[in-house]
Amino acid sequence: MKRSAVILASALFFLLTVVAGAYAVEITADMITKEGKVTRNGKIYVKGNKYRVEKGSTPLYVIIRGDKGKFWQVNSAEKTYIEAALTPDMKPNVEEKLYGETARQAMGTETINGYPAKKFQVTVKGPKGKPETITQWFSTEYSFPVKLAGDKWSVEYKNIKKGSVPDSMFELPKGLIIDTSEVPDVLH
Repeated sequence: MKRSAVILASALFFLLTVVAGAYAVEITADMITKEGKVTRNGKIYVKGNKYRVEKGSTPLYVIIRGDKGKFWQVNSAEKTYIEAALTPDMKPNVEEKLYGETARQAMGTETINGYPAKKFQVTVKGPKGKPETITQWFSTEYSFPVKLAGDKWSVEYKNIKKGSVPDSMFELPKGLIIDTSEVPDVLH
């Protein structure tokens, strides 16, 4: 009896591990961020709970390691990086449920940049607990947002590609020096 329970528990653990691995999203996409009149092009790489966000022509990029609880902002021009403990608000909003979400209303479906998407109006707890409304277009084909928009900002994802993303994209490059004199931009 005891042996059967151990075998069953082992089989369930194995099954959960395989299923969880099968649903780990691996995606690369072009990212267009608009804040007021400023538009920035960048790139995002996602592998499960690991993220890399590049901000176009700037030498700064971010690596987020959910598995290690780390946030790194890398300055490739100066060969330095800043490290912080990862908090949920530092992760990009690439999951269907948004951080701080308090309400969600389905708004139908739309096609954004050629991607069929479910449209939602989402209320989140914004800075200082103030409610903020975000419109989200979420692709069920990619399990990834194709667009998010707030009052004075938006993020669009184009050229979304599913496929293997190398682990090296989520590692600090060799030879970087930690910069303890600055706070990462996201913490300002």
